[in-house]
Amino acid sequence: MTVLSSDAVEVINRNALVTVALNQGYNAFLPVYDNGIDLILHNETTGDTKLVQLKGRWTIDKKYLGRNIWIAFPDRGEWYVAPHDLMVEHGTKHTATQSWAAGTYSKSPLSKADRLYLTGYRFGDPRMLNDAAAAEG
Repeated sequence: MTVLSSDAVEVINRNALVTVALNQGYNAFLPVYDNGIDLILHNETTGDTKLVQLKGRWTIDKKYLGRNIWIAFPDRGEWYVAPHDLMVEHGTKHTATQSWAAGTYSKSPLSKADRLYLTGYRFGDPRMLNDAAAAEG
């Protein structure tokens, strides 16, 4: 098995997220300049727009506070897209850590309580969509 670079993993994750986003009615746009926003998701039907920072796992970071940034991350095959500041509020036990004091905190996998709390922000599983597309083809 080939060991992928972190850049390759980010591209794979972005493509998986875009697959799920398209199924949810969103289009994806790449910003010309990445100032903490990896992509912009926009649903033309609802008018909903999300400024998204792509992560490999549940992550909070002080540099995203108050910026209306949504964190997209996979957990056990499912993608979540959640408001960063809401994640910070929910993760108050993590804001007492040395890691958070230094600026960031991340964890994987999600606990049962975290998965329950984030139910409304579950975006989908790209494997299911790929299987469905293959079956149609």
